[in-house]
Amino acid sequence: MLFNTTEMWRAQALANRRRRDNTRADEIAHAIHRMVDAMQPNATQPRAKVVPTRPVTMEDFMRHKPIKFTSKATPDEADAWLGECEKICQAIGCTDAQKLTFVTFLLVADVEY
Repeated sequence: MLFNTTEMWRAQALANRRRRDNTRADEIAHAIHRMVDAMQPNATQPRAKVVPTRPVTMEDFMRHKPIKFTSKATPDEADAWLGECEKICQAIGCTDAQKLTFVTFLLVADVEY
């Protein structure tokens, strides 16, 4: 009879241990799920800037209706004109080469050289 009681005690201890291990496994699984949920981006977060699928063209630049630059402009007007051109180029995502081409296009003949 003592042998059966000992076996029953061992079986019961083993069953209790399995229940505790399953509880720990469940807690670990829930913790992992919470971590995954926390790492996923929220829909309310701002999205990354999307690179245009086509290259920027002169038409894109001219759509912003930049003013032409003449030699009659004052230094303050020249700074304002250049600042406006820079804003347009930044907004449409021009490369440095495109900036040079587009802004040079706005120079009237007497200020080109």
